Parts: sequence; C-alpha cells; structure tokens
Amino acid sequence: MNSELENFELDLLLNAIEYRWGYDFRAYARSSIRRRVNHVMVKNNIKHLSELIPLILHDAVFFQDLVLNFSIVVTEMFRDPQMWQKIVAEILPRLQSWAYFKIWHAACASGEEVWSMAILLKEAGLLDKATIYATDFNDIALHKAQQGIYSIKNMEQANSNYLKAGGKYNLSNYYEVKGDDVIFDKTLATRIVFANHNLTTDGIFGEMNLIMCRNVLIYFTPSLQNQVLSLFTSSLSHNGFLCLGSKETLEFTPVKSLYTPIALKDKLWRKTGFEELALPFDSPRIIKPVAEKKIGIVAIGCSMGGLKALQTILTKLPPDFSMAIVITQHVSPYSNSILAELLQRDCALIVKEAEASEMIKVGCVYIAPPNYHFLVEDNMTIVLSSDERVTYARPSIDVMFDSVASSCGINAIGVVLTGANTDGATGLFAIRQAGGYAIIENPETAHTPYMPSSALSFAGADKILPLEEISTELIKKSTEFVNNLLAFVLE
Repeated sequence: MNSELENFELDLLLNAIEYRWGYDFRAYARSSIRRRVNHVMVKNNIKHLSELIPLILHDAVFFQDLVLNFSIVVTEMFRDPQMWQKIVAEILPRLQSWAYFKIWHAACASGEEVWSMAILLKEAGLLDKATIYATDFNDIALHKAQQGIYSIKNMEQANSNYLKAGGKYNLSNYYEVKGDDVIFDKTLATRIVFANHNLTTDGIFGEMNLIMCRNVLIYFTPSLQNQVLSLFTSSLSHNGFLCLGSKETLEFTPVKSLYTPIALKDKLWRKTGFEELALPFDSPRIIKPVAEKKIGIVAIGCSMGGLKALQTILTKLPPDFSMAIVITQHVSPYSNSILAELLQRDCALIVKEAEASEMIKVGCVYIAPPNYHFLVEDNMTIVLSSDERVTYARPSIDVMFDSVASSCGINAIGVVLTGANTDGATGLFAIRQAGGYAIIENPETAHTPYMPSSALSFAGADKILPLEEISTELIKKSTEFVNNLLAFVLE
C-alpha cells in the first residue's frame, strides 16, 4: 500500500475517533498505533484502513474492541521486584509520617500492580491510611482490575516476585483458588477507588503523594509524554514521589528540574521543585461586588500542616470577632473528623462542623465535613454537596472560595495557608476579582509551601504574612468591615 495514502487514512481514522468518542490517540507513537490497527484489520478481514471509519462512527461495540487493541494491558504482579523493594525501603517509611496519603496508579490496565501495592501497604500497616486511585481509559480492563480475578498459572511467578519484593508471607495468603483462577481478598480493595481516566484528555488528580505509571509513556510521542508528565507534576504534592517504567525517564523532559532522583535505576523520583500555575481562563472572571451583604466572611483553606496553622490563627481571635469564618481543610474522606473539637479547645469563638441549610452567624467558625464540598449561598446559608471531586478533592478549597466570592463579594476575605497542592489558587483569584481581600501565608515559612506558592503565582495577594501575623491582620480587617458597615447603614 502507498505509505502516504496509508498515513492519510490513519489520520482520518484517529480524527474520527476523537470527534465521535472523545478519545485522542493522535499523539500516540505512530508505529505502535499502526501495528494495532493492522491487527484489527486482519481480525475483521478488512482490506483498507479507511473501511474502519464508518464502523467506529456507527458501531459502539466495534469501537470498544478497537480501544481494547489500543490499550496496553500487559502487566504482572510485583513486576520488577527490585523497584518494589525500593518502594518498601525508601517510600513507605516516608508515607507513614502522614496522617493519610493518596496513591495514583495511572493507566493501571488490568490492575495487578494496584493489588500488589495494597498487599505491601497492608503488610506495612499503612493500608488504612491510604486511598489508592486506580485509573484507566479502558473500561473492560478496569472492570477486570476491580474484580481482582487472575489466572492461576501466573501465580507461581507472582509469588516469586512478591518474595523478592520483600513480601512477608506467601502470596496465596491473599487469594482463594476458584477453578483456573484466583480471586484476591476483597478487603484489600476497601481503600481502592477505580475510575475511568484518559491521560491524554482528562485533568489532574490533586495532591497525590505517590504516582505510579509504568511502561505507558513509551507508547507516546515526546510531546504527549511531556503533556502527561506535566499532568503528573501538577497532580503530585510537594515532596511526593513519581515512579515510571524501567525504560522511561525524566532526563530529556521540561519537568526534570522539579525532581530529585531517589533511585534512578528503579525510576523513582521525588518532586522537590515548584512549577508555575498557568491561568486557565481566556479572560479574568469578573464577579459583581455585593456591597449590601450584612455579614463578612473569612474563608480559610489549608492542607498539609493545616491543624497547627489553624490553631495558631484561631486562638488569637477575640470573642467579639465581627466576621464569620468558614474553613476547608483537606481530610481523608474516610475519617471521623474531630477537627472542630480540636480547634475549639483554645478558641474563644464557637467552632463547629458545618451542617446543611444552617444559617451562618458572626462569631462562629464552620468546618467543612469530610467528603463534602462546603458552599455558601447568597442568603448566607450553608450548602453541603457530594458532587464530583474537584481535582479529585472533596472538600475542595476552590469550591468554597468560589461560593464565598459569589455570595459575599467585597465582604469576603480569602486566606490560603500551608498545603501540598494547587487547591485554593483559582478560588482566591475569584475572591479578588469580586473585590474581596486576599491573605497568603508566607511560603518561605509555611509548613508546606506549595499551596501558598501556587496561590501567590496565580492570584496574587493583598498581604503575604508569616503565620503568626495573620490573626492580627484579620482583626484589623474585621474592624474596618464593621466601620464600613456602620457608615453604609447611616447613609
């Protein structure tokens, strides 16, 4: 076949797939895609590549079969045992220092490595602290991963890998045999979230502590590799870890300078630098200031290191503080939050976990509950939402800040404290655009500087302050708010 014509037909096919189904394979390595398309053509006795186009446009079943051929599902349990040894020795002890942590297995295929991770976390006593996100664009492979059912003929090699990786027992402790298959213990999956995610088109996962994506980038063109590595970098918390496949590297990529090698031979890095956060808007959002509101709200967002930061601020506020305070602190969705109880101990204001439809009152502090977005309505009532995660975070600081910007306008103060991801940056931008006031904890002295640094580069601030001076600034601004309100009433 004429190679020029064949390339043209392949372009048409890939464009048709993207247009009809939203899957973009145009930046996959051309040779790999061509080989997989040829396999489908032989299987279906198709002579010309262009004959595939009407089939994928009109036949969803045929398209799913094509996607299966595009998806790389070859994997095994504890593949590259020496890499898993490094994870057990170098990374798990660092994860142990966090109250909870998140791991993302990107392009997990049929899930063997996801179950491998769950087993090692259980043996390290860390599984209950973890949330493991297992994602792939191939729903059939993802379903297999979720089932945890694999061929028994692979278990001898899997057990050998497991023991070399540092396993403590025998792999058979974690599965039961059923015919020619084994079924892994479903209690291992209680901390695993399986979800469809396409690395080429979908967005970031926020504040991951470890990202695993092994032997996937090798099928991408350099430009798509850079795109996906940028996605990982934005999804990874400061000092989080990245693990790639044995033939993959950061060496020639734009993100290289943001990482420090942990074990180059085993393709393990730690994110130690800060990337710039690009404005996601074509033009700034302008939210009409709400001068007539009679309540001022201080909206505070924080993550890693947030408890101490919140205690430092709240304990210095007087009992007659003249604004309401709403707080989103990233917490595990599985936790029974006692944050309000801990903050109440030395705080003169009333501190409570937010309840749906509750009216916000001056002099009270409201905490976002675990696994719910916290929003403020125009009538100053609380809305709790279990809507989809924003950058896979719920509660989201951005969601709360956006609602405060919309409902309070110039009567809003946004405060971004310590944290390990970019949440809060776009929300603080919205508060400033609404005429509100923005305070950012000084990244140089913050417990974890990434969140305040991101907010600063994206939204800017009216004040950049060390933690110890933020309460003084809030008292000053609340006094100004009362004086302005009195002047407004007396007009």
